[in-house]
Amino acid sequence: MKKRWYLYSIALLSAVVFYLFFDFVEGIKDYKSLNSQKAQAIVVLTGGFGRTEEGLRLLRKDGSALILSGVHEDADVDSIFFPDKITDLERKNIILEKKSTSTYENAIEVRSIVKEKGLKSIVLITSGYHIKRADYIFGKMMPPEVKVIPYGISTPNFDEDRWWSGKGFVVILIEFFKYYLYMIGFNIGIVDM
Repeated sequence: MKKRWYLYSIALLSAVVFYLFFDFVEGIKDYKSLNSQKAQAIVVLTGGFGRTEEGLRLLRKDGSALILSGVHEDADVDSIFFPDKITDLERKNIILEKKSTSTYENAIEVRSIVKEKGLKSIVLITSGYHIKRADYIFGKMMPPEVKVIPYGISTPNFDEDRWWSGKGFVVILIEFFKYYLYMIGFNIGIVDM
């Protein structure tokens, strides 16, 4: 009797985890429709292909401030955007945040910049596979009056339509576990806001 109850529990837990996983994967696609909204600043979480280029494109489109979060301490604007030519006006509107080394630390450091500048809205750019977790963390960490607009971009190391092939499955599985670890951490108070 005990063994049967144990097997039922394992089966139920497995079904819940599979449901949450596939809901997580499908939820990533929902972030593609939010890309057209404007904000007072663009925040790019560095570390993935195409993120900074998309941030610069949006800066040139609407002239907002561009915050690059998680930049290497030795980096400067020219080394990041070479060979793109940065105008003096663009250079003045680019902020390099060099302290953070994780998505959670990105949110902490960007929150300080947002408060200092009095910003009320940001576009948050990161890779499509990372956007759901980044949006969740930033939503928890930003002051309540700040609107976070998630902007997930496609990257060559992850195909949203064929996530199960190649390294895509490992990438999405890691994101899935990190997302739920942060969700649990915020909800039980392990992660500070």
